[in-house]
Amino acid sequence: MFRLWNAVLFLFVISIHVASASDIDDRLKAQLLALGFPNGTLPVLVPAFGNYVDSVQVGKLLYLSSAAPQTPAGTFVKGRVPDEVDVDDAITAAKFACVRQVNRMKAALGDLNRVKKIVYISGKIQTQPDFINHTVIVDGCSAFLVNVFGTEVGTHARTVAGMASLSLNVTLEVETIVEVKCK
Repeated sequence: MFRLWNAVLFLFVISIHVASASDIDDRLKAQLLALGFPNGTLPVLVPAFGNYVDSVQVGKLLYLSSAAPQTPAGTFVKGRVPDEVDVDDAITAAKFACVRQVNRMKAALGDLNRVKKIVYISGKIQTQPDFINHTVIVDGCSAFLVNVFGTEVGTHARTVAGMASLSLNVTLEVETIVEVKCK
């Protein structure tokens, strides 16, 4: 009887693990489709722009370099909020930046189920000096991460700041720190 109970418990735990992995993939696909990414698949990851790498893992933490918003067409969203890019488009741009971060997570870890926790994001937005709604824009990225990873894993700490300019005139960039599950 004890062996039977252990076998049932083992199968239950395995089924939860497999279900959560496919749930993440299904939720990611739904989010990508909603944003216009063909077939709900992650785009080709554009290499780093300079003398740096996309990610570095130190212990259980994965540090992701800042990501600019790349559209489904492969172009980057550029311009200052709100005079060149309106707030709604900037919210979508924040989601595009998070798509790049999820893509980097997958490239670094091989499997998004290895993400234990989105620990922290930092959003920097190119804005007019009198703009005050930075939080609303980066909420797009935060919502994307929670929608993909669920509340327990996707909810994170964050900072948001307005900038006079950003590299290559991109509208915004997002940095991310992720806790990784041990193998």
